Amino acid sequence: MKLKYLFLSCLFLGISHSAFADAIINNYSNHYRSAIQSSSIKDLSHSEYTEQTAQYNEVLTEIQNRIKQSPSDYGLYASLIDVYTKCKSYDKAYKELVFLNNLAKKNKLNASVINSLNETEKFLSNQERYIKNNDIFIDLAMLNLILQNYSKGERYLEKSLNSKLFTDAFKEFYDTTGNYNAAVSSADKLLKYNSDNINLKKIKANYLIYTNNREQAIKEYTDLIKLSPDDEETMYTLYKLLLADNTSDKEIMKIFSVQSEEKAYANLANILLKNNDTEGAKKYASELTKKYPENVNGYIVLSEIYKKEGNLEDCYKVLKEVRDKADDSDSIAKYNVMLAKLSDVPVKEADSLMNNGLYSQALSVLESSDTENMYVILGMARANYFLSKKQEAFGLLNKAMSLYPNNADVFYYFAYIFYKENDLESSRKYISKALEVNPGHTYSLNLTDIINKAEADKYINQIVSDIDAHNYNEALKLTDEALKIDKKNAKLYYYKGLIYISMNKYAQSTAFLYKAAELDNIPSAYYYLGVAFDNLSEPKNALENYKKYINGLSDDDFEESEKRDYAKARILKLSD
Repeated sequence: MKLKYLFLSCLFLGISHSAFADAIINNYSNHYRSAIQSSSIKDLSHSEYTEQTAQYNEVLTEIQNRIKQSPSDYGLYASLIDVYTKCKSYDKAYKELVFLNNLAKKNKLNASVINSLNETEKFLSNQERYIKNNDIFIDLAMLNLILQNYSKGERYLEKSLNSKLFTDAFKEFYDTTGNYNAAVSSADKLLKYNSDNINLKKIKANYLIYTNNREQAIKEYTDLIKLSPDDEETMYTLYKLLLADNTSDKEIMKIFSVQSEEKAYANLANILLKNNDTEGAKKYASELTKKYPENVNGYIVLSEIYKKEGNLEDCYKVLKEVRDKADDSDSIAKYNVMLAKLSDVPVKEADSLMNNGLYSQALSVLESSDTENMYVILGMARANYFLSKKQEAFGLLNKAMSLYPNNADVFYYFAYIFYKENDLESSRKYISKALEVNPGHTYSLNLTDIINKAEADKYINQIVSDIDAHNYNEALKLTDEALKIDKKNAKLYYYKGLIYISMNKYAQSTAFLYKAAELDNIPSAYYYLGVAFDNLSEPKNALENYKKYINGLSDDDFEESEKRDYAKARILKLSD
């Protein structure tokens, strides 16, 4: 309660942001600060320290809530930094200091915020003797950077060398001041005592470029390659410097061959590809495959380049080289998947062409892709079949079967071509195999429906003939036999309903006529439903179905003229 009361008092009295933070913190932390300054932090009991931490957290929560409400009130960030530094969260304070530094570059910090930061800087300066944490020097360097005390900031930056935030802070400091000569001098001074600090060496090498000392920069980056031969950023920067300096390929390879020439080719090819230099990447990848044909890295880079260029034929070739040279099953599986994905493009293009009857063009597309990919083989079989090259088609299907045995899609393609050959028995055999592998195989299920319909439709001519001859019992028998083959055949349900109408069994006809209308929306089914309900003395249902019949007819359906006229007459009569 005391904390919240004090917080509200600060708000109502309009205390400045720094004072606002200090008023809350100091109320609870005088004992803590005294312990720090007397170098006797052990004087705080565990319970007191825990209480202090909880109080700081409550203060932080209050400030953070206010920032959410007023994010452009930059004085609140100064208060946040003040609290973070006073509870030794120097890494969190650093993030906020970077944010304020970016605002300072744009002249968005007013005098009040600067004063608050000055107060924090003074407090930290007084505490640095007692707190053994290099991060405090980072925050002091950043505070002095914002306050434009550059010399003082540099001194603190040099003290912070072993901080985990040093590299970021060093770059932030000198990128802000733009004094790259000073950055190089500072780095040189620090490297005398920390010669193995690779990050600092990288920063120095980079700033040498900014000072137009390219010759020295190349020397520094060349030394870095020896220390860190797999550092991609270093390699790419050095490569660009050497290229701009018209360095020969032979000399470039000499510099990069720290581990081996083979490794140098692989590194350069990969790094240049990542940086979208496809021409350079292709050059080094090609050299790698020529000189070291068992090294898969060159083929992988080339596959990516060919893929980007849309050169799928060469992409397939080099990917198959990778797959063939891979020495473990996981790699082989990986590149089989890549080959399959690449094949998606030509397979889809070929499908589109074949759907438009352009089988020769489709075959040409497929033959230029991965001819060991299952869907490419199956597509080629389909194209050959429709080009009347049946022997080639079945040869390709057998190839697919040998490469991909027990595959539902391969079984389906056999079933499909046998169906087109009107060999329904063989087609059903392969559909059965496909469904054993995958009971929900959509294409096989659809082909089953097509075959069932084709076989059931063979009964229809005789059914119609029997109806015309009034052989209703025989017609019913044939209809039931056909429905055993195809239970989804709308015409069979329609004719069964019509047979019962012809036999004046109106109540029995309605279920079959409704089923016909549901499966295929046959307009005549509604007409006979109207007739049935008319005869069953159900005028409302009769009227509804006559109307559905009329609405379902097209204007030029002359064959229905007699039924149309009758339905219209009944609609007028039943509407009275």
